[in-house]
Amino acid sequence: MNNYCGDIIGCNEKRTTCFEKNGYPILECEKCGQRFTQLQNVSNHVDEVYSDDYFFAGKDGYPNYLEEKDILYKYGFKYAKIIAKHIKPGHVLDTGCAAGFILKGFEDAGWKCHGIEPNKTMADYGKEKLNLNITVGSLETFETTQKFDLINMIQVIGHFYDIDKALLNVAGLLNDNGLVLVESWNMKSTVAKLMGKGWHEYSPPSVVHWFSDETITELFNYYGFSLIEKGYPSKRINVKHALSLMEDKTPDFILKKKIINLLNNSVGKLTLKYPPVDLKWYLFKKNTV
Repeated sequence: MNNYCGDIIGCNEKRTTCFEKNGYPILECEKCGQRFTQLQNVSNHVDEVYSDDYFFAGKDGYPNYLEEKDILYKYGFKYAKIIAKHIKPGHVLDTGCAAGFILKGFEDAGWKCHGIEPNKTMADYGKEKLNLNITVGSLETFETTQKFDLINMIQVIGHFYDIDKALLNVAGLLNDNGLVLVESWNMKSTVAKLMGKGWHEYSPPSVVHWFSDETITELFNYYGFSLIEKGYPSKRINVKHALSLMEDKTPDFILKKKIINLLNNSVGKLTLKYPPVDLKWYLFKKNTV
């Protein structure tokens, strides 16, 4: 059994409760510093958390995911360029691919694309509008005879309800010397430390694992991967999305709702460059025996 403390079931190390958020205890392993929370019931977790509201109702999700199509497509194409320094285009599996906008960027860079997405509305959009091969489901239970040269986990790693199953599956799905692209929030960043429990990524039950440079590298090392490159993504965010996060994550103040509505109506369709502070990407290579 896995003794890495990110695996909620398998770890026997002592945990400390740092604080509570949304009724969930945020736990920290006293040995490695990994943070996570415990889900009492995972049987309906994916369906409940990643319903249509996640993509269209704001709060911990998106006010309208489909409006970010162009941003996400360019994002995927940029990542494909980074990957091209290490491997030629082959078969890529994008986990939590939503409507497939990032995946479409990889396709236009020469990759043969496959996706997994728990939300049927998003998966159907990608299949019908973008002609992508997307399976409805989660990585923990995904099965296929196809082998992949690259697996993407772009803002997904913190959402796995069973990280042990997910990463064991990744190791089995990859070809020898295959790559894993991970984009994750850094809980040790200056922003995360300043915000404390008010940091936007502390949002269970959607996000249930939180990583630093050290813990995410240790996690992948445990499952047979080596870090070969990392950096800060050149990311833009829709102003409407940013305002939705602001409305949900900041304390109430006088005229808050009116100010946010005014900004939405005036500049909501614009995009902002996300500051390179607490979001990072990592590229891991599967070790060969």
